[in-house]
Amino acid sequence: MSSSCCFPLMISREHFMPQRFARMKGQGVVFIASLRAAEKAGGVWLAFQDSDGNSAVQANDLVSFAQVSHIDWLSKAQIEVEFKVLHWGKVTSGKPGFSSTWVSPTLCAEKIELWPNTSIQKNTAALQSALANINLQYPELQTANLEQSVQSEQVKNLCWRWLELLPLPICTKQRLLKSPSASLCIRYLGFILRQSDRFTHLAR
Repeated sequence: MSSSCCFPLMISREHFMPQRFARMKGQGVVFIASLRAAEKAGGVWLAFQDSDGNSAVQANDLVSFAQVSHIDWLSKAQIEVEFKVLHWGKVTSGKPGFSSTWVSPTLCAEKIELWPNTSIQKNTAALQSALANINLQYPELQTANLEQSVQSEQVKNLCWRWLELLPLPICTKQRLLKSPSASLCIRYLGFILRQSDRFTHLAR
């Protein structure tokens, strides 16, 4: 990919972050057009949206780049699609555009590596244990990672999986993701964990 690439844009309240497989369900003309555009273009930018309709699609916001692995068009009431969420991108365009070729909204972003020099972090055991408990209690929330990662990558994935689950404001998630390292995210998540015995309201 070049330094800045324009791809179809899909905005979702499911905050899918890199290095995982992700499933999305939907129906209707717009959803179908978005999937066809993603297939035709060879990828799609996934942008976060919160329950108030705010979306992270402004310049310098972080988005995820994904490719379609499989689309189940017919077997269920809703269309189901599986994505491979590959890497982060930083939005370079001022606002989303539209492609007549793909018949889809588009977004331009540059590929970035988030927290490239992540070191082993202290105080992650409690976060790992709590996440494992949530996966046992809510197996539908468990994610499938793309590959087994080294320990430094596991720290990133731990942060990203928690940020996917927690109903935090988009501005908070973006601020944590834009921090220079994973340390701020680990400290913030640890603070939340200490304030609550368990997380019972994960829906956005």
